[in-house]
Amino acid sequence: MKDNYYFRKCLLTNPVVIMDILSDSTEAFDRGKKFAYYQTIPTLQEYILVSQKECRVEQYTRSDDAWLYRSYKGTDRILKMESVNCELPLSEIYWDVGFDSRY
Repeated sequence: MKDNYYFRKCLLTNPVVIMDILSDSTEAFDRGKKFAYYQTIPTLQEYILVSQKECRVEQYTRSDDAWLYRSYKGTDRILKMESVNCELPLSEIYWDVGFDSRY
């Protein structure tokens, strides 16, 4: 039970990394009001946006009083999330994903 309590009370209310999958209907909100709200979470260190139209991941990292931006494009790139000591290849994020050629 202790692990379940920790998960509900600490990890869900004190996130270090948040990842959102972008869609046409939510992208503006994810980049705007939602991100503005996320910036008020004191524990949040990284906000990751994952495109579903192309192999592209965007990363916002907290640095003192600013947010640094990085963009990763292509399956050969590796997303580095230093706050959780994790490296995630985009090839794994987009494993077996096909993209619409219209985009």
